[in-house]
Parts: sequence; C-alpha cells; structure tokens
Amino acid sequence: MDYILFLIGSSFEYFAYFVFMFTLFRFRIKPKMIAFTLLIAFLMSQISYVTRLNENLAEFSSYIQLILLVIWFCLLFRVPMFYSIIMNFSGFVAGFVLQGIVVSGLMFMLDLTLTDIQNNPWIMSSIQVLTAILELALCRLLYVMNWNFDFVPTSHRADVRFSGTNAILLFTIVLCISLGAAAAYLFRDKFDNYFLFTYIVFFVTLPIFLYYLLRKDYEDAS
Repeated sequence: MDYILFLIGSSFEYFAYFVFMFTLFRFRIKPKMIAFTLLIAFLMSQISYVTRLNENLAEFSSYIQLILLVIWFCLLFRVPMFYSIIMNFSGFVAGFVLQGIVVSGLMFMLDLTLTDIQNNPWIMSSIQVLTAILELALCRLLYVMNWNFDFVPTSHRADVRFSGTNAILLFTIVLCISLGAAAAYLFRDKFDNYFLFTYIVFFVTLPIFLYYLLRKDYEDAS
C-alpha cells in the first residue's frame, strides 16, 4: 500500500513539474508531449522509490532525479543541454519551495513534526498531491498574467556562450545544487536540519534566479 500511495503522489508531482516548465517557458503543449510527460512521470516515480530504499542513495535521490530529468528532457523534447538545465532547475526550485510551504503549513496547523510526516505515507502522498495542485494553479496564473520566458530556442542546436548572464545562471544553479547535495551528506541522519538548510538555500536562490532569467529574456529579445 505504501508503494501505491508513493506512486500516486509522486506521479502527480512530476506531471505538475513538467506542466510548470512548459508554461513558464512558453512551450506549446501537444498530445505527444502529454504522453511523454505521463510516461516520464511514471518512470521517475519508480526511480524515486527505488533510490529512496537504498541507504547510500536516499539522501541524494532528488539530485539524481534532477540529472536524469535534464538528460531526458534533452532527448525527448530536443532542448539544448544548457536550456534543459535552466528549465529543470526552475521546476525543481519551484516544486521544492511550494512543498516547503505546504509542509510548514501542516506542521503549524496540525502540530506535526517532520518525523511524523516522514513516517506516515498517507500524509506524504497528500503533501505531494497538494503540492502538484498548487503548482498547476501557479501555471494557470503564469498563463493568465503572461508571466513567461521566450528565450529557450526551438532548435536542438543552439550557440550558447558561457559568459555574462549565461555564466551567472549556470553558476547559481551549480552553487545551489552543490549546497543542497552537501547538506544531504552532512545532515544524512538529521532530516530536520537538512530540510531547514535546503529550504533556506532554495528560497534565497529563487528571487536571484528569477532576476537573471528576466535579464536573459530581455537581453535575448533585444
């Protein structure tokens, strides 16, 4: 039963993750893309479940999945690697921050601890589904308000210069992920500390990252 609950919650979460990326970067969603998205959501849920069962990989499960998503996005949707990294990091940070808000809200309203949440598969699955719903609602807001970016090329081949804004974006992503992975290793037996540290890192990174996304969008359009 735990496996089924995890699969449902994780699949919802991954589906919302992809819809968020498509919406944020103005991808026209076609039936074929939906089919690929559902397939990847299901496969990534399996990978997520298996890696979390392995004690040596559990702490790094999210980061392993992020790397796989970057590669799969390049192969299936023919997005250049640099832009795939930007898109997947955007979805990763948005999902993490939204889930952090949901978890913090539940802890405050229901007087729960992170251990209580971790040990209850029903609560974990509910958090994943609620995070997905909030992310889809955010997608709708982005679409209605026209808060999107246009700089991702439609061609698989793109001339990317790693200087200026591109270099800053890549540095921000690498630094943020490195801090998160380091925290996963250092706090592998202290999930409360890991959650707090990474939540602060991603929450602080988000406005900085958004600023440089807007800057890149402006530079590429001019």
